[in-house]
Amino acid sequence: MTHNVRFRSRFLALTASAGLMLALLAAPHAANAQTTTQPAAPATAAPAQAVPAQSIPVVVGILDTEAVVLGSSAGKSLTLQANAQLKQLQDATQKQEDALIAKLKALNPQAADYGTLRQALAAQDDQLRTAFGNNKDALDQRVDKARQSLLQAATKVIQDIAKARGLTLILSRTSTPLFPESWNITPDVVARLNKALPSIKL
Repeated sequence: MTHNVRFRSRFLALTASAGLMLALLAAPHAANAQTTTQPAAPATAAPAQAVPAQSIPVVVGILDTEAVVLGSSAGKSLTLQANAQLKQLQDATQKQEDALIAKLKALNPQAADYGTLRQALAAQDDQLRTAFGNNKDALDQRVDKARQSLLQAATKVIQDIAKARGLTLILSRTSTPLFPESWNITPDVVARLNKALPSIKL
């Protein structure tokens, strides 16, 4: 019975969304937009012209989300714990399944109750697989909860760095093949995240 941890792909699915980060980072700059509300004009007056919003300068940062999430101390800790617990669950389940197979091989096909005993072992195997699925789902839920804590800490760090550098736009490293290294905020994010959240308990 083999089940691979989908921790990596599920983890990156949430953090690779630039829209989430950009929405969070854009909030501090919203106050810079200036709009003018004109009082209601008489019916005979010419319509007032809208005042254009103040332009927001584009200051770019590049972020490697894989390096932040999986390369941070907390990310590595979470991955190791998830894999270890999954392997423990797999090993325990495989041991029980091997025992059922041994019992099945030991049955005498000529015995009068062979069919009944075989069905009983098949039912136990079904119960074993169901229990494994339930335990695997519970593990996934714990991983998701820990991941959310990691994402919250990472988002806070990214916001702090963006504010300190005056960034108004953060692009994903995977979609930006060429850029000045000075734009890369990944090392700073990882370093600060490691201090803010050295590890995380699953």
